[in-house]
Amino acid sequence: MKVLGKKINKRGFMKKGFQFAGTAALMAIIVASIARLPGLDLPQAEAAGGGAVVSAAAGWSTDPSPRKAGAEAAAMAKKTVKKPTFAIVFASPPYKDFDSLLAGVASVIGKDVRTVGQTTGYGGGYSIGPAGCIPKSVVVLLLESAHLKVGIGLGTGCKANPREAAKNATLAAIKDLNYNPGTDLRKVKPGPALVKHAPYSVMMMDDGYAGVVDYEIYGIQDVVGWAPLVGGCAGDDGTLGKSLLFFGNKAYDDAIVITIFSGPVKMGYGCGISYKPVAGKSGVVTAGDGFRQIYEINGKPAGKVWLEWTGAPKEHILTKGMPPYNQWNPIGVQEHIYPEWIWIKDPFMYIKEKDGLGVGGITPLGTTVHLLKATPDTIIEGNIKSLKDGLNYEGITKVAAVIGFNCVERLTILQTQKGKTEENFDKIMDVLGHPAIAGNAGAWGEAMFAPTGNIGAQNMTLCTLIISDELVK
Repeated sequence: MKVLGKKINKRGFMKKGFQFAGTAALMAIIVASIARLPGLDLPQAEAAGGGAVVSAAAGWSTDPSPRKAGAEAAAMAKKTVKKPTFAIVFASPPYKDFDSLLAGVASVIGKDVRTVGQTTGYGGGYSIGPAGCIPKSVVVLLLESAHLKVGIGLGTGCKANPREAAKNATLAAIKDLNYNPGTDLRKVKPGPALVKHAPYSVMMMDDGYAGVVDYEIYGIQDVVGWAPLVGGCAGDDGTLGKSLLFFGNKAYDDAIVITIFSGPVKMGYGCGISYKPVAGKSGVVTAGDGFRQIYEINGKPAGKVWLEWTGAPKEHILTKGMPPYNQWNPIGVQEHIYPEWIWIKDPFMYIKEKDGLGVGGITPLGTTVHLLKATPDTIIEGNIKSLKDGLNYEGITKVAAVIGFNCVERLTILQTQKGKTEENFDKIMDVLGHPAIAGNAGAWGEAMFAPTGNIGAQNMTLCTLIISDELVK
């Protein structure tokens, strides 16, 4: 999988509205270079997948005109998917006029096609598409299927009430879906395949500057109970001052968009963590706000404990922020029943007045936290394992399309060793069979269906929704 873009100075920082920290907390992250620098031999055709059960294709454009870029990307995908029933759009912040961009998409596929999407994050915004991670671009993925049903819903007011906004969006998506999966699933032979198949799969996309993801998940579950969930937060490169969600032919901030997929099509859910616990470096949270601030670990100032564990220079942390030290060494909480799975609590902020840590994820008092570490090789290993797990969930052998939400911190680690970024993406596409692909390479947080069966949110993760070209049998 190729990666486009100029090498970005590692010392350049962007502001990241880190949703897990609260309503408008900002953090600086190192802008990663993920450039393959492939020259001009870029694919000019869409990437396509499936065809028997689900037809899928993705197109892209870097035309500076928002409307032209939207139309060009959609037209590229529509070469294969003639009568799309669903579209997802990822677009970089420099386009700014996203209503015009979406009008360009609609001019090709029609205004009645269900369309959702989001802005991408950092360094001009990187969208994942047929040519790889493409800066200052728009990517459009189209699906067409008589078997895969889709409903979409919009919720607004995430800053004021994230749970209610998510609940409203989910209710709207169910109403739009207007489908009973039992109609088709009753044709499936009784057995393990039918039992394991989830009748509804949920994809959430929300505003990276607004709300709290955990509470949004609660709102979704208020409506659907337990259902596989994949998603990510919209991003910004610092030029918009907001992150936007696409719904229909308009862009919204302070919003959440829910997409529900249903029907007898095999689906996969990948979520890859690449961090391992560091032996001998763990402790119990003994003071904090019970939410996203940790004041003490083992009765000592949490910030000082983390500095001691990592060797990070305090002067750098106080003057320049947590990156890159928090990217290499976040903290996390192991699952008791599945210790391989770790809920990452990114220490994105040093609380100077308390020598505490602001972390990305609810961390109650009494929680045992571990120092974590990652390398480029563990990033690749985690990505591939997550995708294989996703394929194996329902035994998928043919992939039509993949929608991905990737946290930029993973890419910054890959970039530190020459060739690892290319190796990572090539291996991902080899595992998947080179399907149609679209996504956000710089999501500001990810929502996931963990291997433990739990639904949750964190960052520093790659989350994927795998849509097969196969029916449940």
